[in-house]
Amino acid sequence: MLITAILLGVCFVILIGLPIAVALGLVAIVTMVATVGPDLLVIFIQRTYAGTTSFPLLAIPFFVLAGNLMNVGGTTERIFSVAQLCVGRIRGGLAHVNVVGSVIFAGMSGSAVADAAGMGVIEHRAMTKAGYSGRFAATITAVSSTIGPIIPPSIPFVIYGSLANVSVGALFLAGIVPGLLMAVALMALIAVSAKHMNLPRGEALPPLPVAAKTVAKAGPALLLPPTILLVIFTGLATPTEAAVVAAAYAFILGRFVYRELDWAATLDVLWDTARQTAQVMFIIALAAPFGWVLIQQQIPNAILNAFLGLSSEPWVILLVINAVLLILGMFIEGIAIMIIAYPVLLPIIAKIGVDPVHFGVILVLNIMIGLVTPPVGLCLYVVAGIAKISIAEITREIWPYVLALIAVLMLITYVPAISLWLPHTLGYGVAR
Repeated sequence: MLITAILLGVCFVILIGLPIAVALGLVAIVTMVATVGPDLLVIFIQRTYAGTTSFPLLAIPFFVLAGNLMNVGGTTERIFSVAQLCVGRIRGGLAHVNVVGSVIFAGMSGSAVADAAGMGVIEHRAMTKAGYSGRFAATITAVSSTIGPIIPPSIPFVIYGSLANVSVGALFLAGIVPGLLMAVALMALIAVSAKHMNLPRGEALPPLPVAAKTVAKAGPALLLPPTILLVIFTGLATPTEAAVVAAAYAFILGRFVYRELDWAATLDVLWDTARQTAQVMFIIALAAPFGWVLIQQQIPNAILNAFLGLSSEPWVILLVINAVLLILGMFIEGIAIMIIAYPVLLPIIAKIGVDPVHFGVILVLNIMIGLVTPPVGLCLYVVAGIAKISIAEITREIWPYVLALIAVLMLITYVPAISLWLPHTLGYGVAR
């Protein structure tokens, strides 16, 4: 009964228009007062503070800053040029460029929204100029942006690693192969659609000196992803410190190498970064006492027993978990889902023997799919704003690509080696 009351309380507060962070905080307060009394509110304050003091969470503002600096400092245009050089000349080439560009940018920003808002502007403009429909261009831009937080660095992996006490470095490694599989699935679907939809061909491969010049211009930007991974996996820096390196590198590129980042733009970027970070940290802060309430009321144990009552087979339980997360992703913001779900789901996956690093990839991929499913898919709204078309138009086009991503999700869920092979090969364990 208490489980139902808490979940309905969260849903009600969200439906009346209050932010998800406020919903979590209010429900935590009401539950504390109703079950124990006002004296328990001191725990609310303590947990709210403690929820934001984890060292790995310091990576969030710096990865956000790095993504914003690259969007303003000319990095995204050069990434797009290199992607176009690689796959732009085949039928439907610019749609493939859209996906490849997102893969490259994924190694820099760690954010799907940053990809959609930064690369998305360039990608959509180039595709519509080349004769693609605005709806199709918006669809590919939205679905390709979901690759961003799967390929490292990844803000959601940082948050999950902090909450679940899982190695962020292991999570970063675990996301590389799944992220590439997502790109392959999307590009395969585009290739199948290209002839049927009579998609335009891209320009022919330019002369070698021109191609070499394009790569040389983008070279400093392309060095950022391997630099981030190198400093993490050689032990020179933690993922948090690597985020600082990424932000500093992005600033140097925009200000001194590409010379497209002036001081006024830098101040605007800093303000946007502060605002975006505050939004994320507000959710994390108020979700901490909510998670404590769930554990204190032994709700994870009750849900665990309910799941085991359905079936003792791990594959069935994983299927149900994926279904629940995909449905939640249609209505609730991704970080909120992660924070609400982890105290409930971690005991379940431990019981059925699922590696928490593997589950981190499953959870984040579910959340990414939620970003492109209506009615609350944030990337849909970002891309719709860029394309100046309605959410309904994108929604009509997007479902085959969502199904392709779900197919990748199922493959990753039931073949753990896809996620775990790389971290295990490089000697990364689970616990920090």
